[in-house]
Amino acid sequence: MRDGTAEHGGGPPLQVAVVEDHEMTRRGLVAALDADPRLTVVSDVPSVERLTVSGAEYDVCVADLRGVGTAERFTELVRRSDVVVCTASEQWRQRVAPWVCGARAVFGKTVSAVVLANAVWDARHHPHWLKPHLASALEAAVRECGLTVEPYLADVLARTARGGRVAWILDELDVTEERYREDLHLLRTRCAAAGLGRLTLPDVPDPAAPGQPATAHEPVVFSSWAAGLSDGMVRALEWYADGYSYEETAAQLDVKVSTVRTQIERAMTVCGIRSKPADVRMMFAMYVCSRHSKPDLLLRRLSALGAHPPRRGG
Repeated sequence: MRDGTAEHGGGPPLQVAVVEDHEMTRRGLVAALDADPRLTVVSDVPSVERLTVSGAEYDVCVADLRGVGTAERFTELVRRSDVVVCTASEQWRQRVAPWVCGARAVFGKTVSAVVLANAVWDARHHPHWLKPHLASALEAAVRECGLTVEPYLADVLARTARGGRVAWILDELDVTEERYREDLHLLRTRCAAAGLGRLTLPDVPDPAAPGQPATAHEPVVFSSWAAGLSDGMVRALEWYADGYSYEETAAQLDVKVSTVRTQIERAMTVCGIRSKPADVRMMFAMYVCSRHSKPDLLLRRLSALGAHPPRRGG
């Protein structure tokens, strides 16, 4: 972990609430956040309504978008609280809208535990520091909607989307944080004027209802292996781990069968696995996407095959 412990300074940890309707994912969130000495989870509930009824007092809330309540309830939550959003949606509009409404940060589901814990800490102490997933979505918003931003801010968005830290980038550009905050606020205002603050939460599909499209289960957020792989690799592994064939996975992702095969095999290669028969592929996919009640047993078998966590950029 970065120097967050030093930043903590020995003071009381931030109190965190978790709102996530999937129980296993919620457990993963709680375990990951509680592992950081700067944070302590004081409430974990499946919906925004349950959080309100509980009367829990917290500093920062970590919340999913899907399945936790209506758009109105969620908007009310981000306006009254410091909220870090963690969503499976990869559409830039779905990531920009919570921020326009007031969310402090927005992440995808494959973010690592350390990154999310740092975001929760920053939500209270450095609320204007954008993170890569949101910066990338804002880049798309500026481009697609023709929004006007200062050239330096466009540079900040681009460099942050590639993993840079806002504080370091501003220092390199010789831009004051006060100016950055003002221009970021102006960007939020322009996004709202362009209608990008309309929060539309997708309904949770009923798996028993006829005609519903197949849906891959969301992975537990904090597989460090998933966080080290590309989004394409993780998406292919999710469907494969749920029992879909290469052909079925390709149909769901609207890609070629060869692309699915390449993504899965490349992910295994990145993790040091040379032997790739069907049972090993399935075991690997289940471990990466947290589709097993005893991941330690899977890890033991994978380690015997030479597997290791993926090296970023490998």
